Amino acid sequence: MNTSVLDSPPRLQVVIYLAKTGTGFPEAEMRRCEEYADEHRWEICLTVLDDELGKSPDRRRSLQSALDHIRSGTASAILVPSKATISPIEGESNDFSHDVEKAGGFIQTVPRR
Repeated sequence: MNTSVLDSPPRLQVVIYLAKTGTGFPEAEMRRCEEYADEHRWEICLTVLDDELGKSPDRRRSLQSALDHIRSGTASAILVPSKATISPIEGESNDFSHDVEKAGGFIQTVPRR
């Protein structure tokens, strides 16, 4: 065994979750999330673009897919550009955050620069 080469610890796996609020792609929000993940040496395992914002979090397939990655252990965190990306209704956002934590993960809001 070569002791001069140290194995680096596994990188945290994250899902980037974006919401499509208009006709365009949320490019700036995606880049902010990607840069944040890179700064923290996190590995992006999935990027999700949700266009079902009129529904509650528990009825949005893309958001549930992100949660499924937490439940399966494929990812440990969901990166969002703002808490309102999950839901503008605080109770819904808090409930979803609780579901993520119960599944063993966390939601990280990427600070604006």
